[in-house]
Amino acid sequence: MAIIEIDHVSKAYEVEGEESTDALKNVSIDIKEGEFVCIVGPSGCGKSTLLEIVAGLLNQTGGEVRVDGKPVKGTSREIGVVFQDAALYPWRTIRRNIGLGLELSKAPKEKQKEQVEKYMELTGLSDFADKYPSQLSGGMKQRAGIARALVMDPRVILMDEPFSALDYLTRCKLQEELMAIREKEKKTILFVTHDINEAVYLADRVILLSPRPSVVQKEYVIKNNSATRDRRDSTLMKIAAEISADISRGASTDEYIEYII
Repeated sequence: MAIIEIDHVSKAYEVEGEESTDALKNVSIDIKEGEFVCIVGPSGCGKSTLLEIVAGLLNQTGGEVRVDGKPVKGTSREIGVVFQDAALYPWRTIRRNIGLGLELSKAPKEKQKEQVEKYMELTGLSDFADKYPSQLSGGMKQRAGIARALVMDPRVILMDEPFSALDYLTRCKLQEELMAIREKEKKTILFVTHDINEAVYLADRVILLSPRPSVVQKEYVIKNNSATRDRRDSTLMKIAAEISADISRGASTDEYIEYII
């Protein structure tokens, strides 16, 4: 059974005195529990718009999103979100930034401490607990953003281009760390990226959205153990080249391709 059901979702933006602009049109994607799914597509195709709808941060104009069978109506503790900008509060230490959700939900103090310590250790931030965001690198800030999402123990994690502003080496390191976290925590992850190589390295499935108004253009299933995946694998490089070509020339709608590597 799918834990995330994106069911014929459409989104149109109304501009006063002008015709509405369709961003998404009848997008349907089912994501099983424990899956890692990446969404790619040309710039401006609505990838982030779709993620914000799933997160409950934006209302769709048609269709429905369900998480664990329940319609998404606003934000939920079952959904953790990591943005491109970690958006940490500069006046709070890293420890207190990570624990903010638990603090707001009035979780018992002992649980707050236990959970925060657990996810600081998991993301390599234990030695930086009492630092402030201004004292951390971009990569460390993103680790804090991931820890803040995980600490609430959500059913699913949504990630909107979380590594795009980082340098190449830091990005690769955080991709590897995310794979390790995924194996340990067994979370369902929906990840938006413009980096095709990142998508094929991380994902069980890659969903290609068409130019606006976006529909699901093609789906690529990568069958192997993502924990042991090698970014230099020739098959992964071939898949990335194929996706890039499909974006450039346009592919037939609703194609499904499975790769075993």
